[in-house]
Amino acid sequence: MRTRLIRFRGERSQEEMGRQYGVSQQAWSYWERGVKNPSPMIMKRIEDDSGVPMEVLFPDIFNNFKL
Repeated sequence: MRTRLIRFRGERSQEEMGRQYGVSQQAWSYWERGVKNPSPMIMKRIEDDSGVPMEVLFPDIFNNFKL
């Protein structure tokens, strides 16, 4: 569960968020549950809009990469 992404959504519905980012409600739901990932371009837009680094919004993706 991506809690920071859920917090960013706040009181808005998944459908509203999907419209804002050009995806379906189902796609947004998948992202929140970590079932699927948004494209890098959409992750960047969410990062810019939320002010939260994408590494924090999507920790499961970035925690798998070790430098």
